[in-house]
Amino acid sequence: MPLLLEVQHLTKRFGGLTAVGDLSFGVAAGEILGLIGPNGAGKTTVVDLISGVWRATSGSIAFEGEPVGHLLTFRRARSGIARTFQVMKPFRGLTTLDNVAVGALFGRRPARELAGAREIAAECLRVVGLERRASQRANDLGGPDRKRLELAKALATQPKLLLLDEVMAGLNHAEIDEVIAIIRSLRDRGITLIVIEHVMKAIQSLSDRVLVLHHGERIAEGPPAEVLASPEVVEAYLGHRAR
Repeated sequence: MPLLLEVQHLTKRFGGLTAVGDLSFGVAAGEILGLIGPNGAGKTTVVDLISGVWRATSGSIAFEGEPVGHLLTFRRARSGIARTFQVMKPFRGLTTLDNVAVGALFGRRPARELAGAREIAAECLRVVGLERRASQRANDLGGPDRKRLELAKALATQPKLLLLDEVMAGLNHAEIDEVIAIIRSLRDRGITLIVIEHVMKAIQSLSDRVLVLHHGERIAEGPPAEVLASPEVVEAYLGHRAR
């Protein structure tokens, strides 16, 4: 399958700290790549580099065969790259519907008017199971619903590549199962995904491949069962007590 995203020798330094070091990988169109590693491994920095929050110190990022490493964040969003954030910061005074409509107004195929943006937003809320909260203010939502709102906001930009940064953190088992089903439905819609997650159940059931980072470097990559059984991954990610 053709590569939708290709990362070559990606490096990001913050002063004397190398957060990501000489990382190369690709993601095929329609694939779900699980990105895992212990806290501080550089996972979110990789997503920040792909989405344009940070510029790489060196290396390259190509999307649909075109270099995007020089593009500003909104330009990357317009090209079809969307992401969620661990720290959720909705527009607190807006309704849930209008929070999502903002994404529809500034995404890959921007809605020309608010009414059209709200139609797109309503469909995104339905996909993530928040349609009953459409008229509720975002600051009144509970934690699990804010996670779904974050996902709906990204979905409203109509991405080709969606980067999910711990959208299941803090959820209970039933809520995790619901989000897993939502992510599978997004892939069925033709969206390619990179999923950062500490919930191993989700990584194992969703990922076509898993990429493991440790200290900003790749230590393993391959099928989930094979990678998660690797002694190096067990030691780095799960700790000595998991031996």
